[in-house]
Amino acid sequence: MPETLRKKIIQRYELLDSYDLGLAPLMDALATLYEVPVALVTIADEDRSVVRASYGTTLTSMPQSTSLCRHIIDCGQPLVIEDLSLEAESAALFEGMGNEAFRFYTGVPLQIEEVVVGTVCLFDRSPRCITAKQIESLEQISHLVSNHLCLVKEHVQLKLEHSLLDSSPAVLLTWHYKNCLLLQSVSRNIKDVTAIEYAQLIEHDACFEDFLTVESQQEFGFWLQNHLDGVENAECHLNIKHPTRTVWLRMLSKAFFDQNGKLHSIQAIITDNTAHKYMEDRLSGTNKQMRLLIEASGLGTWDWNIIADATKVNKRWCDILGVDHDFYDGTSQFWRQRIHPADLSKVDDALDSHLCGRSEAYMSTYRLKHGDGHWVWVETYGCVVERNELGQPLRLAGTHRDITERKEAELFQQKQGQLLSFINNARAAYLVDNNLPRACQAILPELIDIADSQFGFIGHLIEEQGKRRLLIHAISELSWNSTSEQLLDLYKGGELYFDSFDNLFGEVIKSGEEVISNRMHVHTSSRGTPGGHPPIFSFLGLPIYIQDRLVGMIGLANKAEEYSHKDVVFLQPLLDALGGLYYAVELEHARSEAEERLKYLAMTDALSGLPNRRAFIDHCRSLEKEGAPYAIAIIDIDHFKVVNDTYGHEAGDAVICHIAQCMKSNLRTDDFVARMGGEEFAVIINHTERDHAEKVLENIRCYIDSNPAKWEKKPIHVTVSIGANWYRKASMQNLKRHLHDADKALYMAKNSQRNCLQWYVQTLVDASTTHDEPQKKAQNRH
Repeated sequence: MPETLRKKIIQRYELLDSYDLGLAPLMDALATLYEVPVALVTIADEDRSVVRASYGTTLTSMPQSTSLCRHIIDCGQPLVIEDLSLEAESAALFEGMGNEAFRFYTGVPLQIEEVVVGTVCLFDRSPRCITAKQIESLEQISHLVSNHLCLVKEHVQLKLEHSLLDSSPAVLLTWHYKNCLLLQSVSRNIKDVTAIEYAQLIEHDACFEDFLTVESQQEFGFWLQNHLDGVENAECHLNIKHPTRTVWLRMLSKAFFDQNGKLHSIQAIITDNTAHKYMEDRLSGTNKQMRLLIEASGLGTWDWNIIADATKVNKRWCDILGVDHDFYDGTSQFWRQRIHPADLSKVDDALDSHLCGRSEAYMSTYRLKHGDGHWVWVETYGCVVERNELGQPLRLAGTHRDITERKEAELFQQKQGQLLSFINNARAAYLVDNNLPRACQAILPELIDIADSQFGFIGHLIEEQGKRRLLIHAISELSWNSTSEQLLDLYKGGELYFDSFDNLFGEVIKSGEEVISNRMHVHTSSRGTPGGHPPIFSFLGLPIYIQDRLVGMIGLANKAEEYSHKDVVFLQPLLDALGGLYYAVELEHARSEAEERLKYLAMTDALSGLPNRRAFIDHCRSLEKEGAPYAIAIIDIDHFKVVNDTYGHEAGDAVICHIAQCMKSNLRTDDFVARMGGEEFAVIINHTERDHAEKVLENIRCYIDSNPAKWEKKPIHVTVSIGANWYRKASMQNLKRHLHDADKALYMAKNSQRNCLQWYVQTLVDASTTHDEPQKKAQNRH
């Protein structure tokens, strides 16, 4: 191994000479493990072996010429001397240890970057043996020491770099992105550069955006959106809110993406740009004061001297950009920094292709930022007009044309087609299972994308007990603290409501009109955003109507550009489609209620409110499935014709209702009573033995006997006769016979003393009695 390479490696680690390597615990453990009095870690120097860690000795170095460690460094192999007194030559090598009388020595090489630079060695005052396994373990410990030294070196270098960064005029920030930005690290000099306290950011008491002015928050949001759209490198200029001075920052950032192309993290360098911004503002103010009349030409011309990086342009080109011609910055950087970040790579590719001779002309269509802040579409055409003797381009000239209206019309038409497809998708999603919330959730991401926004929600306005509530069918799923997690759980359970409309989106509900706010802080209804929520810079609220009735709304936030009435017009077909879906839901709900109402009317006796004969038959069908014991009884009002003849039919109706109420109040909830017609009722007492059924029926009879009906404040005393039978197991096939048996028992009760309960007994009934007799009897009673 060349000595020069070893020296280079050792020199790279000399910066550790003034640092504690932190190896003392390891040396203590090493001496204890091997039961030796002295353990060392040495590093070779020019003419000595320097002790960098030790146990059991105060020795700091040894001469290399008399050091056993030097022998290990030279041969690169472990060395074991079990009894030094037996080897006179080796004994001389111990002279470097002073007056210590050592008899045992073993050491292994210490390697850094696969080069032996020192040793890990053990000493003992008595001869001893050592196993191959112990030597192997010592080599592993040497490997650990090597790794430790590398880590210490990297740590020291990192501290030095951080120390340099902390005293520099640049601040380094790192964000992690998961639905919103989370600051991971920031250099400690941030207060010196930005006037922001380090502790506030690193302890997450506030986020970086909180210290920006409202306008800069929008610029910050646009910067973030560009990274979300896949722009790797970006630049923006930000203004810090400060009570006593103006602070402008220049931020250069680089985005990192995961394997799916989604934004993972952002690193940014921030510098103080206040002085530059001050001069820029003064220049801009001077430009506006000295602006001349706009040129009549519709084309902007330009001539770029590539070597000098200077461009001459006409006034029309300056008008397109919204800058003063007299103070136009002719450098290519001035033009490049105004190109939309998403279009920059396309422009560069087209320009490089022409300059390299791969295309006959330079042509590109892209967006440029106007001096007022909005974006204009330009169509650029140019070609090389001068080359040197080697064919390299010297001058490039061409024209710019403002095609904003044409391009916006094309994009609008394209988005209309996208919107039509989107509307069809919304309808199709609803038709899958008639689930409106699921359909809204399926289309929300595409809605946010089509509206060039960052967040959104779709709400359905409902009324509960005279109070309006906005049920959220779909919303951007952001969870930034425990409170929002609870709201997100409510949303996933379909129970997220907005009850307070004293805010910006609530203005849509209260006014029934669209709400557009591109300056959140100036809108009278703005109440800010919940704590920790990503900042909202702009908002668009759109009402959803069914004819003239407000039924819901759409909320969108943080458009890359500003919201305008064009967005309202563009999204109106979607609002109409959602209104149609809401109407379909209402129709389905009304149809379901109507069906239930019709079913109720078909199965209910209009006078008494009891189930009717049809309902009674349906209930009996259900008993066949249960197969439990039950009692069936027919109850008839005694001498009901006398009541009608004496008091009138209205009084008879009152008696019918009174009897119905008496029976309901004496039956359990799982029992069943129905009016079969006229003054006749049927009762089924479920899951019962005969004794219990008899008690229930007797209670009904006695209750009616002792509680007269009332008609025009006059009591009408009536009694009932009851015929009943009890069955061990229900059978639908025998229902007709069961009713017939109960009717026979009723007939017997009527023929005896009335106002009594009669159980059906087969042996007491005349076998020759036909089914027509009880029917004839019933006709006589009615």
